[in-house]
Order: sequence, then structure tokens, then C-alpha cells
Amino acid sequence: MRQLLLVEDSNMFGRLAKSKIEKAFDIPVFWTKTLAETEKLLTMAKGNFSMALLDFNLPDAPNGEVIDRVIAEGITTFVFTADLTDEVRNLVWSKKVADYILKEDPNSLDYIIAAMRQIDENQESLVLVVGDSTEYRSMVSELLYIRKFRVLTAPDGKSALEILDQYREIKLVITDFTMPGMDGCTLCQKIREKYKQDHLAIIGFPTKNEGNVGARFIKSGANDFILQQSFLVEEFYCRVNHCMETLNLIGKIREGAIRDFLTGLHNRRYFFDAGNDLLRRCQKGQERLSCIMLDIDFFKKVNDTYGHDVGDLVIRSIARMLREDAGNRDIVARIGGEEFCILTPGGTRRDVIARCENLRRRIAKTPAALLQDKMPLLVTTSIGVCTEMDDSLELMIKIADERLYKAKAGGRNRVESQPPSQH
Repeated sequence: MRQLLLVEDSNMFGRLAKSKIEKAFDIPVFWTKTLAETEKLLTMAKGNFSMALLDFNLPDAPNGEVIDRVIAEGITTFVFTADLTDEVRNLVWSKKVADYILKEDPNSLDYIIAAMRQIDENQESLVLVVGDSTEYRSMVSELLYIRKFRVLTAPDGKSALEILDQYREIKLVITDFTMPGMDGCTLCQKIREKYKQDHLAIIGFPTKNEGNVGARFIKSGANDFILQQSFLVEEFYCRVNHCMETLNLIGKIREGAIRDFLTGLHNRRYFFDAGNDLLRRCQKGQERLSCIMLDIDFFKKVNDTYGHDVGDLVIRSIARMLREDAGNRDIVARIGGEEFCILTPGGTRRDVIARCENLRRRIAKTPAALLQDKMPLLVTTSIGVCTEMDDSLELMIKIADERLYKAKAGGRNRVESQPPSQH
């Protein structure tokens, strides 16, 4: 998020909103009190605002005129209003705002901050809209664009399945029911054959509830459904947000289960699960897979001399360098206290050993922590390398581990591998 524009004529509410938003996002909030002040600021700071929070009623713009001016700049806009009549509500939604909230609600600022945070996350989320009506696809896409989602569309179920195969990062499918070739419920069933509910959400969006189609959507694997004939914009966004929040929460739980809490690297459990999959793929593609074991030299002495807090800094520093060195397909894990393991596909034996030597030298000359007297603490590592791919990941790890201990026995701060026989 870049800078945020706040337009509010109440001094008390303006100060409170400015303070809470700046604290929540650590960004500058520029506060104006009238439409005239807002015009001047937008002219000077063109393109610098990514979001805006506007009061519907201003001294020189009593009927929401400021909304049109701000939205014309392409700024994602939220509106505060003290008047929640149907007339005002319809007027606000007609201006394509991201959301509105009743100003007197004591939780209003917390709600807006949560909505702003959600929109920031939406920019990373891809949604597929399915329906044979161009008008339907345009209507749903526009609602999603306002909330900053990335959107793909498909005119029927067959096309939707092809797009899902092509774009594996799609998080949500919103589908009509009546379509040529395959109805929305059948599409749900086909999707669920490949994608579980904790990886991909589906919302059925039928025209009307003929034949209990809503219940059919749920039983076919949809997470939720909305009826086109009676939906409110608030309902649409609420159900979409609920699906996305659930997916994000499950994703965080899943990440927490496979990540090491100290370094953020993958943990031992993930390493063996994903490592065996990677080994099978490399065998199938006749590609080399190498296993690298790395251990911090004299780490117990670091803990005993400087304390475990400094020891943690050292481990994080090594983990950061391993992460920076890793290729896109590498698996890097912390599998013990000061022990790390890397699986890296591709490359020749000579390439892998040269990479390990470069990594060893980089670690040795990079301060892993600063001590209380500001003196840099340098550490070294020993590395064992197995470049002989085997049917057993455990055997490759055992070979790399044996070579790691050989490196330590040979004086530490060195890479140990078998003598080269072929490249």
C-alpha cells in the first residue's frame, strides 16, 4: 500500500482515523477536510494514493461529490456515512466504492482497517468467473476488480477446467448454473476431483433457486452460493471475503506445520515428504538430484560463550544465506539444531561442488551476528555432498551426512564429496 488519503471534516474523528491507520499500516495518511482541499492535494500528489477513506457529507460537498473526484483518480475508495438510508446506500454503491461503513459504529475503524488489509491481499489472488452470459461475467468481474482481485473468465465448464489446469494459482471459482454442455453443479464435481476445499473455493451464483439449486451446489462441492435475483453487493463481498479468509487461514496453518519457527525454512517433516516427491520426479525425468548436508562448526561453543540469543542470530543468518543461494526448485530445510539439508536438482557434479565451495566461503566471511561491543561474529560451516542419486532419499542423506562428519574430522570449514569420476 502506498500513501492513503483521508477526507473528514470532524477534527476528533479525523485525528483518530489518521492515528489508527498510520499505526496499522506504517504509511503516511494525508488528511483534508473539504472537497476544495482534496482537489488541491490530488492535483499536487497525482498517482501517489492507493486508497482513500472519505466522509460522505462535507461542508462543500454534502451529497458524496468527493467520491466521484477521488474515484476518477483510480483510487480504491472507502466511505464513511452517518446516513444509511436505502437512497444513500444505493448512491454509494453506484459510485463503485470498495465498501462503506456507518460512522457511528464503534467498530467502524477496525472494520475499515481489516477491509483495507484484505484488499492488499486480494491483489495476489486470482479468481475465475464462469458463465455463458457476457453480461453476467462483466458484472461479477467488475465487482471483483473494485476489490482489486485478478480475474479470469470462462464461457462454459469445459473452458473453465482448461483454465484451471493452466493457472494453478486460482483460489476462487464463481460459477453460474445454467451453461451449455455442463451445468455449474457438474463443474463443481469435476473441480473437486482435482482440488480440495482447503486449496480452492467455489461459489455457486445461480440466477434463481429453481429445484433447490443452492443445495445442489453445496452437495456438489461448492463452499457457498448466492442467488443472482436477490443478492446485495454487501452479501456478495461478504461471501467472497469469507471464502478467501478461510483459504488464507488454512494456508497459514499449513505453512506453520511445515516451517521451522526460528528460520522460516522448511522443517524435517516437509523435507522428507517433498524430498521423496522431488526424487521421483528427477528419476522420471532422468535428472540428477544432489543432497547437501551443512553444519555450523563449533556451534555449542557459540552458545556457551555468547548465549542462546546470539546462537539464534547465527542460525538465522546461515538460513538467510541458504535461502538466498537456493534455486527455484531446491528444497532447503533445517533438520536439526545447527544442521541444514538441501536437495538440488539438475547441474553436473562439478557444478554442485563448486556451488558448495562458494557458499562455504561466503558464510565464512559474512558476519553472522554483532556482539555487544559491535564486533562481528564469524562462523564457519562443514558441508557433505552426495551427488549419486539413489532410489532411497534416506540413503542419499546418510551418504551426505557421512561426508559431513568426514569434513569435520578433516579440519572443518571444508566441503567433502566423493572423488570425481564423471561429470
